[in-house]
Amino acid sequence: MPVRCDEFNQICVIAIDGELSGDTCGVARAAIEEKVAAHHMADFIVDLEKCAFIDSEGLETLLWAKRKCEDLFGQFRLTGADENCRKILEITRLDHRFEMHKELATALKTMR
Repeated sequence: MPVRCDEFNQICVIAIDGELSGDTCGVARAAIEEKVAAHHMADFIVDLEKCAFIDSEGLETLLWAKRKCEDLFGQFRLTGADENCRKILEITRLDHRFEMHKELATALKTMR
């Protein structure tokens, strides 16, 4: 499965396996919508440790998720981005829009 959701103390961690593009974006959006509606979650971390590539739709999905969290007064973080994903965020000038951490444990500690 390209998207896995885990919960840690009212924080939803969405792990992307493969590329953040196409159908994976739809699955990620649906997972976030479900967690917000069913569990009233507002804090999300997207784990990119196993993600090798992010296309324009993937970037749009990350921005959408960040806005969704902010609308709910929640927090949004990225973690585990490899050099390729960090470069994509840098080239598109979106790197400054996201709080990024190298490890999931570090990102979890920064949340409330």
